Amino acid sequence: MLLAVCSVICSAFMRAQTRQEMIYPIVSAVNIRGNNAVSEEALRHLIETSPGSPLLQSIAERDVQAMLTYYTGLGFAFTEIRIALTLNDATDIPTCVVLFTIDEGPRVLVREVSVQGNAFTSPDVIAREARLRPDEVFSQSKLDRMKRRLERLQLFTSVGEPQLYLLNDSTLGRNIRNGGILCTVQEGNMTAFDGVLGYVPGRTATESGYLTGLVSLTMKNLFGTGRKVAARWQRETAATQELDLRYIEPWIFGMPIDVSLGYFQRKQDSTYVKSILSGRADYNITDELSLGATISSESIYPSTSLGYFTVFESSSLMLGGEIRYDTRDNSRVPTTGVRYVTSYQSGRKNITGPVEYLLPTDTRNYYVQRVSVDIDLYTMPWRRHVFALGGHGRQVTSSVLEISDMYQFGGSSTVRGYRENQFIGSRIGWASFEYRFLTGRLSHVFTFVDGGYFSRPDETNAGIAKQERFLYGYGVGARLETGLGILSVSYALGKGDAFSAGKIHFGIINEF
Repeated sequence: MLLAVCSVICSAFMRAQTRQEMIYPIVSAVNIRGNNAVSEEALRHLIETSPGSPLLQSIAERDVQAMLTYYTGLGFAFTEIRIALTLNDATDIPTCVVLFTIDEGPRVLVREVSVQGNAFTSPDVIAREARLRPDEVFSQSKLDRMKRRLERLQLFTSVGEPQLYLLNDSTLGRNIRNGGILCTVQEGNMTAFDGVLGYVPGRTATESGYLTGLVSLTMKNLFGTGRKVAARWQRETAATQELDLRYIEPWIFGMPIDVSLGYFQRKQDSTYVKSILSGRADYNITDELSLGATISSESIYPSTSLGYFTVFESSSLMLGGEIRYDTRDNSRVPTTGVRYVTSYQSGRKNITGPVEYLLPTDTRNYYVQRVSVDIDLYTMPWRRHVFALGGHGRQVTSSVLEISDMYQFGGSSTVRGYRENQFIGSRIGWASFEYRFLTGRLSHVFTFVDGGYFSRPDETNAGIAKQERFLYGYGVGARLETGLGILSVSYALGKGDAFSAGKIHFGIINEF
């Protein structure tokens, strides 16, 4: 159709040549015919070609495309638009009359969604992600959004362009037809079990060694229903380990609301154990915007074998909310788009022990507030070249702050070039810049610069003075697609480090 536009206009240009110079005809009138479902006034608002302006091929092409887009948005999937010119070249400056002839075709109502390639995933899961109501009018923009939704499920290695087809049903008449949408998908691994284990021998003949490592189990499509379950165990040292369990139930009551439950436990050195039982509900307002509500119960249990004070035994109940905006083209390895998340939590913390360290004048109940902000920007100015810029901040405030309330800082997920969780602060912030060269669909090599800041207040009970520090790190790395997720490895140098003092960071990027 656009090729016809080009040939017609080029022909007019050739006929209007004078002394080997190209002269653009001046538009004397613009006429539109064949528009029965759309008013002429509405169409004229869409086009740029107008009387008194030169006839330009690029503008005429945009006019045709704008009208086609408008018609497909109204359900006319088979509209054709032709352009014809009546040229008057008897004068020094030729003029022309432009005629747009529209064949609207039938309006299409989408009656069904068909799926190909889903050996395990239930067709109902894909149909609900289409978010098409019964007898909904066809729209190309809806098909584009449908493809993005399916890709964000992270259940498929590839999602084809949804295709419209017509049903053999003429009961609606010539101007309205029934149709369906065909989705072609290729399923990926629904379950991943992987792990890395290491053994650290004792430093002396009498000291026993211990295991370190990471073990992860992820099921992203439980029974083909889109439900998700994940379990992760990580041991950093002999006395520090984490356990994380999560479950997501999508589309509660047939609405785009996801409900999740989680349990997290961290044994920090030999000082305390933190346990968090959490729940949240996320309402997906649009494909890009969602609102979340959270509730969590947190318990802190100090070690009873140390013989000195570390943290108070406590329990707290936190309520909060979250706003999430995400336009990334791929949530695991994005090349374009923006991700913005901000959350707020507030609750009351209750001190229950140890009794021997509690004074009658001590405050045993106080409020705790947490605020976090994350923003990531991605752009791909040239093929296979991606620039990523991120900014992140966390803050916890309370009349009494302990080490168990604060954030751990440094390492592969914050500022590279430092040991994992090397620092602790009540206020932390970090920014990163990465240049990435894509080597595969989900793999790339990169170079980076990180900068960060943390602040830790006085802790009178623990005898710790206030700390504040600025950090930076830089280095190179790679991200590779594995069965467990995206494996990230980097070599980083921190502030003032010699080359031999660089840190090697390993991380798993596997959004749940």
